[in-house]
Amino acid sequence: MRYQAILLIILCFALVGSAYAESGEEWFEIGSAYFDNSSFVEAIGAWQKAAEVDSTLSANAWYNIGLAYAGMEQYEQAIQAWDKTIALAPESPIAYDNKGTALALLGKNDEALAAYDIAIKLDPSQTKFKSDRDMLVNSLNKAKSPLSPVAVILAMLVAGFLLVYRRRL
Repeated sequence: MRYQAILLIILCFALVGSAYAESGEEWFEIGSAYFDNSSFVEAIGAWQKAAEVDSTLSANAWYNIGLAYAGMEQYEQAIQAWDKTIALAPESPIAYDNKGTALALLGKNDEALAAYDIAIKLDPSQTKFKSDRDMLVNSLNKAKSPLSPVAVILAMLVAGFLLVYRRRL
């Protein structure tokens, strides 16, 4: 209850503040408050305004816009936002990693792997990027082999049982 009250107060300040916001930083903070309250559409609008008002915030704003679209499961729009982030900050490995995840969710696996590879190249010390890529590769390998070895063994046991059971009838 207390947490909800705090979120409500933050949202109220964001709503009131948006009427008086002038700086990009103010718009950016308003967008963050909306995002924290899962008001993704409003967050996107505030971050777009932040990018318009203060171009130094554009890369971060577009990155967050991508997160908001992803939160709404609008992955094409998220990819477009992260492409804008990448255009503004080409050395941002997290933008490539998130783009890779969105591409994978859309079934665009080759493009996803390429995005993950760029993220890994930009920051090889970040294990999350390699882990995300490995998860996609593992899921693709599983898709090629519909039956795991355990499933094959279980199927053989069941088939053997059925043969023995049938002979007894």
